[in-house]
Amino acid sequence: MAITLNTDDYHLKTQLNLSTSRWQGYADKSIDEVIEAEAESGNTLAKDYGRKLFGSADELINTFQLNDPSNKYNIINKLSAEQREKVLQMLDTDDMVVGLNFFTQDKLQEMLQYASPAENINVALEAFPLQKIIQMMPEDELEGFFMSDDLKKEVITAQLRNLDPESLIQMTEGITGQSVDTNDISKVLNQLTSLPDKQFKETMATLDPEVQQAIILQMANEDMSVMSNFSTGAYIDMVSQQQKPDMVKSMVALNPESLQIMTRELPDDLFSIVASQIDTKQLAQFLINKCPQVLEQFVSMGNAGSIH
Repeated sequence: MAITLNTDDYHLKTQLNLSTSRWQGYADKSIDEVIEAEAESGNTLAKDYGRKLFGSADELINTFQLNDPSNKYNIINKLSAEQREKVLQMLDTDDMVVGLNFFTQDKLQEMLQYASPAENINVALEAFPLQKIIQMMPEDELEGFFMSDDLKKEVITAQLRNLDPESLIQMTEGITGQSVDTNDISKVLNQLTSLPDKQFKETMATLDPEVQQAIILQMANEDMSVMSNFSTGAYIDMVSQQQKPDMVKSMVALNPESLQIMTRELPDDLFSIVASQIDTKQLAQFLINKCPQVLEQFVSMGNAGSIH
């Protein structure tokens, strides 16, 4: 594909102090050829401008109109794989999230598996309130939560004191098969907490889902780390129930490293579209420092007479 770039002929003409008629005489010349011809004719501005163009981010931005996303696209699309990787490292989180819109919803769901469990929890929290997340958990996830080896009995029992007496009584009667003295709630608590760990957890795992949800919500409000006792798959499935635009929006909670992995999966042309959101001055400085040969291609191939 031919290299094309919209540049600012007025800016270049002004920088070289060229009259309109003299400029028109360069209609079939590249920018590089114009600068070279003017330098050879004794135009000291042209001699200085060649150095200035490749040494000043502001000059590069003005000459190549890098504020125009299409110009950024054309340049980035010509970078090597290694150079594009450097550009990727400079993209903001919001820029990469925009790029996720190019993927199908099924692909987004698949790629969430690249992210850590903690990230998927954060994505879910970006999408839904904490209480809603817990309510959306399937019953087998609620059961698995209480059976988790990482969840200590003491952490659960501390929350039982916050339950309403009716729920505590129902739990105890369900375990013992006997009626409970409703006037002594502390005795009810002691009966529950004195159970062997395995039996206690099995009891918690078979509670009414609404009671389980209430306990988990209390625990999470005190320590969000307990939410890691749900499976990563449950969070991914939950987030994937949204409409695609909402799903993409919630993925802003991902770490930059995960977003970079996802962005790398885009075809080159779509990657260049996403990367064209990069900060203009940052890109200009990168091109000057790391990609002078790419700039030289544009300078030598651009036709001054057709530039607009």
